[in-house]
Amino acid sequence: MNGKDMAEIDFDKLNEIAEQIQKQGWKLALAESMTAGFLSSVWSLQTEAGTYLKGAVTAFDEEVKQHVLGVSPDLINLYTAESIEVTLAMLTGLRQLFPSDIQIAITGLAYEGKEKHPTAQVGDVFLAVALHEECTSRQYHFEGHNAAAIYIQAFNASLYLLDEQLGTI
Repeated sequence: MNGKDMAEIDFDKLNEIAEQIQKQGWKLALAESMTAGFLSSVWSLQTEAGTYLKGAVTAFDEEVKQHVLGVSPDLINLYTAESIEVTLAMLTGLRQLFPSDIQIAITGLAYEGKEKHPTAQVGDVFLAVALHEECTSRQYHFEGHNAAAIYIQAFNASLYLLDEQLGTI
């Protein structure tokens, strides 16, 4: 696989948003399922991340979603763990766990598991972003040769969704 097959992180957008968050004195928290800490890891690489990155939860397992983020098992059973409904519930739990100005939650399917998912396809990503009390959520479908390509596209989508929220202030 050559470098042209891999998506690239939009560092210009990341730097722009990070600077705005820092100037406002806001705090950022993340709840990740599919990306297993990738989003928070990229955010943490920013020079001033320590001034605004409050915390993150990697909720790869359904029990973590339930016991740490307070996602109802009934909600997971009804919609599956890879759904916009569960992503929004993760965001709500994140707000309780890490009171912050900005929250980002993500679920999805970056690769096929042992059993075929009943509704989601590989590349389906569910994002929820909140700025203060205003929340926006969206479903995406990304193509990629591997999970890393889908993670990077999902990271960029989270930046653009947050940028939309920031444009409303």
